[in-house]
Amino acid sequence: MADVEKPKTEAEQPKVEASPAPEPEKRKEATSSEPEAKRLKPTPPDAAVVKKQVEYYLSDENLKYDKFFHEKILGDKEGWLDMQLVLTCNKMKMMRATKDDVISALKESKIEINEAGDKLRRPGGAALPKLEARPTHQKKHSVHAHDGGAVAIFKNIPAEQQWTHVKQAVQEKLPQKVNLWHVSKVDDKGECVIVCAPFDGDIAFFEELEIEVGGAKLKCDICFGEALQKALKDIPKLIRDKRERESRKRQKERNRPIKLGTSHFNNVAMLRGRVKEILNARSDGEQLKPDGSDFKLIKSLLQFHPSGESKSKGLVGIKVAKSQQGESRCFYMIKEDGKEEDFSAKKCLDAVETNPPYVQVEEKKTEAKASAKPAASQEKAADSAKKEAAKAEEKPAEPEKKDEPKSAEPAKDEEKKEEKAAA
Repeated sequence: MADVEKPKTEAEQPKVEASPAPEPEKRKEATSSEPEAKRLKPTPPDAAVVKKQVEYYLSDENLKYDKFFHEKILGDKEGWLDMQLVLTCNKMKMMRATKDDVISALKESKIEINEAGDKLRRPGGAALPKLEARPTHQKKHSVHAHDGGAVAIFKNIPAEQQWTHVKQAVQEKLPQKVNLWHVSKVDDKGECVIVCAPFDGDIAFFEELEIEVGGAKLKCDICFGEALQKALKDIPKLIRDKRERESRKRQKERNRPIKLGTSHFNNVAMLRGRVKEILNARSDGEQLKPDGSDFKLIKSLLQFHPSGESKSKGLVGIKVAKSQQGESRCFYMIKEDGKEEDFSAKKCLDAVETNPPYVQVEEKKTEAKASAKPAASQEKAADSAKKEAAKAEEKPAEPEKKDEPKSAEPAKDEEKKEEKAAA
C-alpha cells in the first residue's frame, strides 16, 4: 500500500519570510526628499488702507460711539490702546493685517506707537470725546418698514402719567389733519407705543420729535426689528390691517419711473439691477469710459451718498475692483491727484430708495397734452366755420337767375295764342 502523505504541521511547513515594512524614519526621509507643493502667499494689505482704518478707530468720529475702545483708552493712565485689540477688529482681520503691517503703515501718521510696538495712542494722548449712543441705521429690509404708518415708543415716562397725556402732547405737534391711530397704555417700565397715520417725512419728524410729559422732556425711538414685531403684535388687529393697506398703497405709488442722470428706469429695483450688471461686466481694475452712460449713471448715483458732495470733489474717473474689506467688488473714485477711494453703492441706492427721483417732466408733458386737446378741437371747429362762411359769400345767387327765363316763356306763348284768335 502506498504511503499517504500526511499534512504537515505549522512547525514542519517551510517558513516564508515577509519583506520588512519601511520604518517610519525612512518614510519621513522619502517624503522630505520630494519637492514641496508651491503655496500662494496672501497679498499683503494696502498700507494706505491700513493707515486710514487705524486712524478711524482712534478718531473722535468713532470713539464718541465706540464704548469698548473708549473704556479701554480711558482705563490707561497714558491713554494707550493695546495693538492686539485693534488687530482683532473684523476689518483688520479681513485685510489679514499684522502688527508689522500696522507699524509700517503708521510711519507717516500722527498716531503714536510705543517703543515695544504693542500699543497705540491718539496724538499727544488727546482727550477723548464724550461718549454717545450710536445712531441706529435702517437696514435694507427695514427701509419701508413704516410705509403704512410710523410706530414709535416713548420711554422713561414719569410715574402717574397716563397714555392720554402722551397722546395730547404728540397730537399738538403733529401736522394738521394727521391723527394718531393708536396709543398704548403706559406699562410698568414707563413705556408707551404710538402708531400714527402716514404722511410725507413722518420718519424724520418722529426722529426729531420731543414732547413734555409730567415735567420731563421725552424723545421717541422708531421701532425696528424685534421691537417693531412686538409692538405690532400688541396693537389691535384693526390698526394692523389699516397699516397694511396704507403700506400697499404707498408701494404702488412708489412703483413709478425714475430718472438718474441721463438714464430712465421703471422703478428703483431696475436701477439696482443695472448697477449690479455694471459691476459684474467689468474686470478688476477696469475703468468706466468717461463719456459712456455707465460712468454718468454711477457719478449721478454717487450724489445720493450721505457724503457724496464732499467725496466726489476732484473726481476724474471711476473703476471697478475688489474691496479692501473682503472678497466683494465695488466702485472706486479716481481723484485728480491719482488717489483712489472706494464708496458704498449700497448706501447710495438706499438713499435713492428713501427719496426716489421720480420723472416729473413726463407727467407735466402728459398733462399739457391732455389740456391741449380741447383747445385744438375748438380751433378746428372755428376754422371750419370760417371756411363755410367764406364759401357762402363766394357762391352766386343762382335761384334768381333761373327763375327769370322760366317766368318769361309762358307770357310769350299766351301772346301768340291771342294774336291767332284775333285773326
